[in-house]
Amino acid sequence: MSTLKVVIYCVTIAVALFFAFWEARLKRQLTDEAPQPPVSVSDMGVINNLKEMIKREQYLNCLPKKATVKYRRAAMLKLLFVAILIAEVIFLQK
Repeated sequence: MSTLKVVIYCVTIAVALFFAFWEARLKRQLTDEAPQPPVSVSDMGVINNLKEMIKREQYLNCLPKKATVKYRRAAMLKLLFVAILIAEVIFLQK
């Protein structure tokens, strides 16, 4: 019985990770701009990465809803499988 639980957990985690990576890929596709080479050393740091992530989120919020349908579906499916995983852990521990 415990191997069945492990298999169920692993499958649920794998599906949730699949949708998480799909969501990240769609976000990059929707918000990609022409890549610009770093101008200075400070442009290669963590702060610059955070700035880019914030810009992507702001740009994503400005897009029309019709353009972000697939992205929103992937995000909802990811959250659904995380919720299923939590429910599995709660109910299968008994």
